[in-house]
Amino acid sequence: MNLLDRYILRAVATPLLLALGVAGMLLMIEQMLRLFDFVLAEQGPVDVVWRMLANLVPHYLGLALPLGTFLGILLAFRNLSLSSELDALSSSGASFGRLMRPIYVLVVFLMAVDFLLVSYVEPQARYKYQQIRFDVTSGALGIKIPAGEFVDISDRVTIRLGAISTETRTAEDIFLERRNRAGGKTTITARSGTISTTPEISTLLLKLEQGRQVIVDPLGDRIQALDFDNFDLEVALPAIGVFRERGETEREATFDEIVRFLQRETPASSPLYDEYRAGLHWRIIHPLTFLVMPILAIAMGVTGRRRASSLQPVIGIAILIVYHEVLEEWGKVVASEGQLSPYISMWGVFGVFTIVSIVLYQGSIDKARTAKVMARRTQDTVRLAAASKPGGGS
Repeated sequence: MNLLDRYILRAVATPLLLALGVAGMLLMIEQMLRLFDFVLAEQGPVDVVWRMLANLVPHYLGLALPLGTFLGILLAFRNLSLSSELDALSSSGASFGRLMRPIYVLVVFLMAVDFLLVSYVEPQARYKYQQIRFDVTSGALGIKIPAGEFVDISDRVTIRLGAISTETRTAEDIFLERRNRAGGKTTITARSGTISTTPEISTLLLKLEQGRQVIVDPLGDRIQALDFDNFDLEVALPAIGVFRERGETEREATFDEIVRFLQRETPASSPLYDEYRAGLHWRIIHPLTFLVMPILAIAMGVTGRRRASSLQPVIGIAILIVYHEVLEEWGKVVASEGQLSPYISMWGVFGVFTIVSIVLYQGSIDKARTAKVMARRTQDTVRLAAASKPGGGS
């Protein structure tokens, strides 16, 4: 790379990184608040939120990377236009095609990163996120016993806890009832106690203090009572369900797995064929969009110094967002349902986006060249005043 290429890349890199960081942080903060509400409602450990967020990073990075790339290129060329540096570069013989050469070097690299992200990293992370969510709701991260509620922790065991301390794992006003198959039952009450489970969460461990145990026989005509100061109790917990295997949807399948699935199955043999086929085209179109974004970004970024339009960047962002929404929410959906071929619903949307970008690019470049020519004419025009003759005659 020569000096010009490095200068263009530096001009693009700064707004690109800033836009990528801001967009990613906004998306992550919104999701983080939702995850905190979910985990606290399920009484799961708080550190699970960070594990879930870590597995959501590839998904939100896949959303923020195209927008960050587009804004980086757009803002870079807009700054070059407003500072007249673009005119100086053009006057030195650097055409727009020459200026876009380092841009496409960066875009091809980002396109490869995006392909790896949406085709391999994101499917694995999405499955891991769903697995952690399942563990939180199923109790695999710890049994959930809300304070003040009667909870059936198994078919024959009911427990109620009063005030619970999450730091010391102690509870007050403990009530537990165990029922046997013959019809008898054992009721245990305690003023306080500590609650824990075995590492595999197969047994509930209770260390009770200052309580009473009442045993009632199946007929109910004989009762035994026992007061205690300390009493250790173990209660068997039901087996925790095993999370499903990866690949329930095409979103959890990698690019290679989708290709093998489509080679092995047919529309008649599998109801998921259309969904997997749409997912394959999505994983190809999403990275290819990076090749078109510089064209649209430059078209919306290049502006005249005297008549700078603040509406162009907004229009460019709107076009990019509408394109992604239509492609994913309509094109991919109808292709997944088998209503339209992905070559029509998905590649058609991509084709329209490409044509619109090229048309806007040509119009913007022509406008920039016209403004440059008019500026030269204004600067080169010399007004000559007529010399006056002696006596006032002209």
